[in-house]
Amino acid sequence: MVNVSLVFVTRNEEVGVAEILPQMDLSRYAEVYAIDGCSQDATCEILERYGVKVYQQSIPGLGGATMEARKRCKTDAMIFFHPDGNEDFRDIPKFLEYLDLGYELIIASRMIKGAYNEDDSKIFKIRKWANLCFALISNTLFGSRKCKVSDVVQGFRAISCAGYDRLNLDQTNCTIDYQMVIRALKAHLRIAEFPTHEGHRIAGATNFASIPTGIAELKMLLREIRLGKSCLSQGYAQTSQVMQPSLEKRNLL
Repeated sequence: MVNVSLVFVTRNEEVGVAEILPQMDLSRYAEVYAIDGCSQDATCEILERYGVKVYQQSIPGLGGATMEARKRCKTDAMIFFHPDGNEDFRDIPKFLEYLDLGYELIIASRMIKGAYNEDDSKIFKIRKWANLCFALISNTLFGSRKCKVSDVVQGFRAISCAGYDRLNLDQTNCTIDYQMVIRALKAHLRIAEFPTHEGHRIAGATNFASIPTGIAELKMLLREIRLGKSCLSQGYAQTSQVMQPSLEKRNLL
């Protein structure tokens, strides 16, 4: 059984933390801690009240939080969870099952059969279409017939520490999630997805505006095309991957 850290990624999420934490069973994880982006509300106090150790990130941005999480992690893998209401905490245990099966990157997808994206109720699904477009590009350029990713910018995910270290991630901003997928495809990590339902933000506004985020993702993508596999750690394994068949047999989907 893989030892796993549950990592809360927070910035001014006191309402979400106060609502979600009492419903969660934190005993299933070897480590539970939060990476906080200098919250100005009671986020940190509420987390600590429930026994969650809080670390302030030394580098600003989502990528900075991700790097801080890896720095603090003492287990075999990390699950990233943003307690804002968009991500369903009831799906977190599913990551443990996939990690135990040997998968190195697992994403709770809002884009596959059985999933729900909050754009699905809209006529013009701008955010969803942009996500699918970025997924198509990365799968075409870096994926394979048997290994593709449908939701490349979803932050609700798990990754093994060994896999993370092979990717040499260096984006400190919101593009870290997309870079992780691209480099995981380049390095042929074992990748899996399962469907999730995206909820509505409990309170406050998102930290990532759509247009600036899209521009940043595009710039990062062009850089990854230029870098190729030279960005990966030396000695990464070239192994063929199959995303879902063994999981379906175990009824995990």
